[in-house]
Amino acid sequence: MDNLKISLGFLISLALVFYSFTFSKDEKIEIILSENLIPEKNTSKFSKFAEWQDYDRLSYSDTVKVYKEDYISSIENKNNLDPKSWSDLYLKLSIEDNNKLNLISSMLFNLKRENDLNPDEFAKLIVSFVQYIPYSLIVGRSCKEASINKSIKNMIKNGVNCEGNIFAGIYTPMEFMKNFKGDCDTRTVFLYTLMKNIGYDVVIMNSKQYAHSILGIRIAATGKYKKYKGKKYYVWETTNSGWRVGNIPPKYNKLENWNIIL
Repeated sequence: MDNLKISLGFLISLALVFYSFTFSKDEKIEIILSENLIPEKNTSKFSKFAEWQDYDRLSYSDTVKVYKEDYISSIENKNNLDPKSWSDLYLKLSIEDNNKLNLISSMLFNLKRENDLNPDEFAKLIVSFVQYIPYSLIVGRSCKEASINKSIKNMIKNGVNCEGNIFAGIYTPMEFMKNFKGDCDTRTVFLYTLMKNIGYDVVIMNSKQYAHSILGIRIAATGKYKKYKGKKYYVWETTNSGWRVGNIPPKYNKLENWNIIL
């Protein structure tokens, strides 16, 4: 996330979001998944072999594929945007790439069938896949300019990769899959787009205080959640492996500092 001004009206709307958290598992949720079966096109693709483990140390592997034409059009769309807020930016990126993720969703659904996973288990497979993708800072300025920020400077000093001069300081879902690295909101926008498209009820939570973005999901779980429009969305940290739904790093655990923005 980089320098993007948020309107006063948007900030006011965020302040009106009601929040709470609990450690009980008390809501029955029906999840109906939908796989959009689209024949694979005979056109140029980027591909990368991926392997990861879920929270029970079960191993998965497959080839991540992205159409080159989709990757290019995704970047062109982003670079022509004039977003009014983070919410507006995320939504426009999600809409643009929503129909470009069929190769990724097909890969994941194949793993779901091979391992006979229910919707809750499938959600864990998807998020653990993203958690295993290497973290990289994505900034709108040069990395040198961005390192004026003490936190960014320390991260770079400690070996965290930095990709500079990226419009809006975020990768689109297509860029994320092709480059196979990204920061917090690069991941949450990807997961929001993919998981919402196949049937999960998900949101994006941002914190200005923590300069961080996490996923929220309506699923049978325990742990911390925020309540939004009468529904409970459990937090899910996506930037590092091992974080389960409902858990959040202690330095980010004050839920009053989190707002659902999409």
